[in-house]
Amino acid sequence: MKIIITGATGSLGAYLTRHFSDKGHEIIASGRDKTPPQNLLKYAEYFQADINHAFQFPEADICIHAAALSDDKGAWKDFYEANVTGTENVLNASATCKTFIQVSTSAVYLPENELITEELAGKQNNKLLSNYGKSKLLSEEVILEKSKHEKCFILRPRALYGIGDKKILPRMLHLVKKDKIMTPGKMLVDISMTQYKNFAYAVECCMESSLTGIHTYNIADDRSYLLIDVLRGFTKEIYGKRLPEKQISINFLKLMAFFHLGGMTPLLIRSLTKNMVLDISKIKKELNYQAQMELENSLEELGNWVRKIGGAEILKQAEKSLAWEI
Repeated sequence: MKIIITGATGSLGAYLTRHFSDKGHEIIASGRDKTPPQNLLKYAEYFQADINHAFQFPEADICIHAAALSDDKGAWKDFYEANVTGTENVLNASATCKTFIQVSTSAVYLPENELITEELAGKQNNKLLSNYGKSKLLSEEVILEKSKHEKCFILRPRALYGIGDKKILPRMLHLVKKDKIMTPGKMLVDISMTQYKNFAYAVECCMESSLTGIHTYNIADDRSYLLIDVLRGFTKEIYGKRLPEKQISINFLKLMAFFHLGGMTPLLIRSLTKNMVLDISKIKKELNYQAQMELENSLEELGNWVRKIGGAEILKQAEKSLAWEI
């Protein structure tokens, strides 16, 4: 099949491009940059497009929309243009595709100690969501209102990670100061995470499904993880040893959030004190999804990749090209 993948210069988009090319599909990899990473051209045809403006894709069977502005900070206008207007433009540009798959996010939910089902989105205090979460929720509404594709799937992963990751791993590594982990609070909360391979498998389940219309699913690894264990696992693999830890009081962090200091926000405090575990029973039941990977059997591969690109300090910089340095 011919598959369009937007955001192909980003971490997830790069992984999906390689994955589906290796599966024998013809890939049109789209990105904003005029010149693509050299490695991308080994797997796909490159199509340059700025999704903030109207454009038209070539004909294809499937469009996987992975392009998004997903920073922790930024102006609302930028998030709206990239994630809401951008999604509408990609919908229109891919009108000839039979299937449209939207990469959404668990950021449409607030952390809750209860298991989080798909129906919770939009029913919490949306004012507490990040600009990213708000914009992605609006982008889903655009799809519900305007998609004319025969089949449309909205996938909400949590904490995507894998080879090429420029988001989760750098965040974890920035907590390491002078060979010591500065833990924000006790980090004794359960979280869902989504390995790239598991996400790619969920996309395959969508592609093979006979369902028509629009369907929304949470997607994650088959089990949740204790946040402090995730941090310890990543840092031990990358630094080659268990690092000592120094805990920063959660009350101190709450005070920082109150005064808007150090990037602390009420949402970040909530994520450190409440669970964020996605209910993935719906995608299991309706699409027969079964997770392929877990964090523990991903660590060695991740560690090898970090060492290959030059180590932790290089990854902390989270340069765009790292997604294609494989």
